[in-house]
Amino acid sequence: MSEQNTTVAAPGLAETLWKGAKLTCPRCGEGKLFSSYLKRKDACDACGESFLGLDADDGPAWLTIGIVAHIVIPLLWLLERDGSLSYGTEFAILAAVTIGATLLTLPFAKGLFIAALWRIRRDGR
Repeated sequence: MSEQNTTVAAPGLAETLWKGAKLTCPRCGEGKLFSSYLKRKDACDACGESFLGLDADDGPAWLTIGIVAHIVIPLLWLLERDGSLSYGTEFAILAAVTIGATLLTLPFAKGLFIAALWRIRRDGR
């Protein structure tokens, strides 16, 4: 009789990144990645996978800036093209959209980066 392999194969890269973007464990996809808004857990509650050492640093901020800029700049162009709003009103709209989009995007960007770091560590690169 052959021994049963208890090692779980790593999910594919796209699946790993998708799990991270969903803010779940990159290994099992069941446990939550964060204990609060941006505070990473030390380990998965479902499978026990350790997240220690997976520090995304500034990567999520850069990704968030890139995404939010692609939302805010076209909006600015549309508001300026029309020209019917005062600069103060345009500023208020753009500030609200920028802050809202940043707060909504940042956790998903951080989850994506943590999943990528987990995959790199898992593959031994």
